[in-house]
This record gives sequence, C-alpha cells and structure tokens, in this order.
Amino acid sequence: MNFSKHDLEAMGRVCLNFNLRKTTRLITSYYDLLLKPSGIRITQFTILLSIAHQMECSITDLNRITDIDRTTLQRSLEILRRDGLVQIEKAESGNVRSVSLSKKGEKKLEETIDLWKKAQAHMEKELGKEKLNTGLRLLHEIRKAVPE
Repeated sequence: MNFSKHDLEAMGRVCLNFNLRKTTRLITSYYDLLLKPSGIRITQFTILLSIAHQMECSITDLNRITDIDRTTLQRSLEILRRDGLVQIEKAESGNVRSVSLSKKGEKKLEETIDLWKKAQAHMEKELGKEKLNTGLRLLHEIRKAVPE
C-alpha cells in the first residue's frame, strides 16, 4: 500500500463516517452506563419510547421510526418481550405484527426516563445548550444529505 501512517491518521480526522461511528459508540456507552440501574440499554429505551409515542405500531413502523437495523430491532424486541415489557401480537390477516407496551413496560419507561434525563443534562452542561442544539441541527442536516 502507498499510504503512510500520517495519511491514514489524516483520513481518520476528516472522515465523517469514522468520526460519527466513534462518537456514536462513546455516547451509546455513556447512556448505557447511566441507564444501567434500570436494567435496559439505550437502544431498548429508544424502542420503548418510540412504542409509547405511537401507542401501538407494527415492527415495520418501529423500524422506520427508530432507524435501528432490522436484526438489532428484532433481537431487542425479543428481549423486551421476554422481560414482559412489550407485547407482540400477530394481526388476524397477513404477516404484520403489532407491538405495544405492557403495564410493566410503561413502568420501566417511566423509571428509565429520569436516568435518560440525567444523561441529557450532562451533555447539555458539558456542551452548552447552544452547541448541543447546533449539533442536533447539524446531525439532522447530515441525515438529509445522504442519498437514499
């Protein structure tokens, strides 16, 4: 290969994908750490929150809303179902499955929201409200810039 160590390091500093993935892993680990007392991870929290927002939805809807890859979504839903936090029911016709929160899931979400708020408050404190909001707007613009 004709790449020097310096070239590779420079690419790492300017590569959007590399930097987003690295940042995402760090933020996910941080949120998982703060949510740990609740017994669920940030991905599961995102799923529970999305279901609560929709009240009831199909797995396809949930995939669209959360943008979690289908395999990870299915695995997470199975864990949430096993733990009694969600109910998954097959529709009378077709292959559509409906997902809703159980009473236990509603309680778990309420319990976890306070932990999530602590993580959010920490990020806002560290970055400042203006930078946090600017970052969120920039991430939205980046998502829109990617061709589908």
